[in-house]
Amino acid sequence: MTLPSEFLHELKKRFTGDLRLDSPSRVLYSTDASAYQIEPLGVAIPKTEEDLHAAVELAAAHRIPILPRGSGSSLAGQAIGNALILDCSRWLDALIDLNPESRTATVQPGVILADLNRAAARHGLMFGPDPASAERATMGGVIGNNATGAHSILYGMSADHLLEADVILADGSLQKWGEVSYQLSVISHQSSVNSDQSSAGGYQVAILSAVHAIRENYADAIQQNFPRSWRNSAGYRLNYLLPWSPSKPPQWFGDAYPGNLKPDTWNLAHLLAGSEGTLAVIRRLKVNLVPKPKHTILGVLTYPGVAEACDDVPRLLAMNPSAVELIPQLILRNARSLPAYARQMGWVAGDPAAVLVVEFSGDQPSALKEAARRLGDVVTIAETVEEQSRIWNVRKVGLGILDSRPQSARPIAFIEDCAIPVERLGDFVREVERILTAHGTFGGIYAHASAGCLHIRPVLDLQHGEGVRAMREIVERVFALTMSLGGSMSSEHGDGLARGEFIERTYGREATEAMRLLKRAADPHTILNPKKLFDAPPMDTNLRYGESYQAKAWTPVLHFEHERGLEGAIEQCNGQGVCRKQTGVMCPSFQATREEAFSTRGRANLLRGLMSLRMAPWRHEAISSSSRGLLRREERPPRNDIMDAAYAALDLCLACKGCTSECPSGVDMPKLKYEFMNLYYKSHRRPARDYLFGYFHTAAKLVSPFAPLANRVTGMEWSRKLIARTLGIAEQRPFPKFSQTRIKPDLEPGRTNSVIFLSDVFSHYIEPEVEESAIEILNALGYQVKTLPVIGAGASLLSKGFLAAAKRHAEKVLGEIQRLDAGAGLSVVGCEPPEVYCLKREYKSLLPERRQEIESLAKRAWLVDEFVLRVANLESFPLSHRERAGVREKIILHPHCHQRAEGLSDDGLPVGVGATVAMLKMFGFDAEVIEAGCCGMAGTFGYDAEHYDLSMQVGELGALPKIRQFAPSAPAGHLPQNGGGPEGAMVASTGAACRMQIQHGAGLAARHPLVLIRNVMKQT
Repeated sequence: MTLPSEFLHELKKRFTGDLRLDSPSRVLYSTDASAYQIEPLGVAIPKTEEDLHAAVELAAAHRIPILPRGSGSSLAGQAIGNALILDCSRWLDALIDLNPESRTATVQPGVILADLNRAAARHGLMFGPDPASAERATMGGVIGNNATGAHSILYGMSADHLLEADVILADGSLQKWGEVSYQLSVISHQSSVNSDQSSAGGYQVAILSAVHAIRENYADAIQQNFPRSWRNSAGYRLNYLLPWSPSKPPQWFGDAYPGNLKPDTWNLAHLLAGSEGTLAVIRRLKVNLVPKPKHTILGVLTYPGVAEACDDVPRLLAMNPSAVELIPQLILRNARSLPAYARQMGWVAGDPAAVLVVEFSGDQPSALKEAARRLGDVVTIAETVEEQSRIWNVRKVGLGILDSRPQSARPIAFIEDCAIPVERLGDFVREVERILTAHGTFGGIYAHASAGCLHIRPVLDLQHGEGVRAMREIVERVFALTMSLGGSMSSEHGDGLARGEFIERTYGREATEAMRLLKRAADPHTILNPKKLFDAPPMDTNLRYGESYQAKAWTPVLHFEHERGLEGAIEQCNGQGVCRKQTGVMCPSFQATREEAFSTRGRANLLRGLMSLRMAPWRHEAISSSSRGLLRREERPPRNDIMDAAYAALDLCLACKGCTSECPSGVDMPKLKYEFMNLYYKSHRRPARDYLFGYFHTAAKLVSPFAPLANRVTGMEWSRKLIARTLGIAEQRPFPKFSQTRIKPDLEPGRTNSVIFLSDVFSHYIEPEVEESAIEILNALGYQVKTLPVIGAGASLLSKGFLAAAKRHAEKVLGEIQRLDAGAGLSVVGCEPPEVYCLKREYKSLLPERRQEIESLAKRAWLVDEFVLRVANLESFPLSHRERAGVREKIILHPHCHQRAEGLSDDGLPVGVGATVAMLKMFGFDAEVIEAGCCGMAGTFGYDAEHYDLSMQVGELGALPKIRQFAPSAPAGHLPQNGGGPEGAMVASTGAACRMQIQHGAGLAARHPLVLIRNVMKQT
């Protein structure tokens, strides 16, 4: 099906948002976090509620299938389909009202749950359900999925907190769904019986009539056939119409369950929870908020197996915890291999087969400590917010961590949402393990043990028939097991494509007919997210990596052995969408634009589309007439539209390396960018500025002797604009000032230790005081410094896709190091994070034949900050009088993004940001790290004319405002002596480009921490 021209013509007249029908956009929205892929008809991104209404109203008139979508973090395929996608996540994100007195909030569907919670926290409130995806999940998706989370035993499901909703029905009418009286349903039922659906109130009356009929005729079937677990999200919430539940959350905070309704009323809004957009499209939501716990404490217990851990859950529930979470060995091991999570793993020792994390919450810390003490053989008790955050951070990204190892067989979500009565949980796990073993595989088993909800992800290779057959056999056996124990296959992740086919088998014919009755009344022409919940295709079809999947990437220059080749590196993204969060470092261009294409997931999807044979038919414009028809399909050049879309997406990748640490699957998008740009510019003309920036060391070397003249010329407005326009450089951005300063060779005798200094372009030619400071500090530590010549900037060459030149650069650097260190034993240190970490991380991909040599070198390559921590002897080091007296100076530190991406070192001492903070502390500075992401400069990215606005937009997301906030009265270059207060704080930054952005965007002259330390030494 394609969208008819009449529909498109009418929609374009009424729609102020974005309407995208191109192939790349359809590729971007063809997947979510599930194992499935279906290309949509198109994508509409409404800017206003009126846009959303127009799209639904016209779709109703033309009977166009539509699919409302949030962040696409759903695991069962709810957010994909052969329909017009309505992406509500980008602009429909207003928090309309937050009332602390009534403890309610009214939001548009695109509001991120974590953003709502941050706003509510200012009043001591929060939204009760806490799905692990809260940092990216939209409220529309949270309700549509009936999401919950670790604290469901206390707060239940999202349905339990939904008060009312403004909706658009499948006939385009605007309605408010909330509490409805029995009398109104009787009147509506009588009206509906006596008229057709197009008159007498339309679909709203038909829905009320269906609700009345369900209450009157199907109550017994509902009560007899619903799963015995209260944690059930399969199908529609018909039990809320009675209202009735087979059980209730063990620590339920309210009185009645479900709901808290007046007699002879029910709430239509409850039907939206878990409906997956199949009953109505949400315009606004009003939800209940709950008080935040005053105090919490966590206890961690270890077990010899997952089943044994589950056996202990009933005992723990009797102690009235607020959460009990299961984390298996597989997640713990994988977490230790990911930098952002490895440094948070101090709370678990050894290699346990499973751990349970038990939380208690309440008003009295002493009572919580006593409860934790009664847990028994506890490995860790976490009392502080920081300690608890480390544990929760690992638990909440368990899904991605589980899928972080490159392999063709991967953990698949299809039985990942089972909920079992907790007293049978251990037996359930043992039987599931037997089922998986019988099929020659295993799986990660984790999640919400307190609610009997287990996320089980069998490891299967679905690109082969035996893997797909095993998928079907496993799901059938696990479904039968779940039903026999009174459980539910769908407890919080929904039905979608993964479990839609099991709804009638779950509820039986009669209760399912009641659900169909509601669906027919609400959506008689099946335009709302069709083939979800009912008439769903078999769960083993429409697979993203099914038997028909084929992919052939181009031959890479970089080495991707660890990632299982270039294809594996691209396919490592599982679609979870952690990259869509609005905090942290990862994906600054997405944070600034909220464009799916600029997320790590979006870029991976476009690259996968580029290499996947699913993208046929391919265009032939790039093939010469002489060769047309001679190339086999898999050898043809990529489609121009996908290639150009991939370029547009990767061009705005700032190569911050945030994904390498914050993406739980460990996707390295900068590395993929380097490889793609190298390919792209084989057939496209490069901008002239790429050569300037890639080979800036050559220009700097030539200009430096004439620095005063060069600075005078580039400082003139007319000449600066002429140069900028000629090269495509941002006119607003001042050029760097060159220096004639030369570092004198270190010839002072008597030093027994030596170290090699990795000079970089900026520290040598632009800010020589940084290089001078580093060498003076190393000298003071007793080291003779052997300085490498400035060979170039490997990181710049990589970022521009000059891979052949980057290889030559790496070979030259290694050759110079060998010349200075024939014994291969000296440490190599540098000031500029991209260059040092390029040597440590990227050289082995550039020169795989020298991998062993490079890995040995990487173990002794450090930032100067990191090296100082490892060798400094403060007893003999000259310190300032202020430090001797215990006086500390305040510093606001903006670290380079690459430092934030560093994990743990083998010696256990800090690296990255932690090393800089620790070094500053050693020398009398109280460093406060700015908890914000990228400053937006990203090397030379902020110099590009077309990137300037985005670079400033990224900076204004957090880094620049926080710098202004912390140092509002510190003029450029000010080095205050008083310390302490924000007004006296100095600003420091480890990245040369970061310091330029801070000067340009905040008007403050940030200093490199090494310069500040040298100033302390001079005051001695």
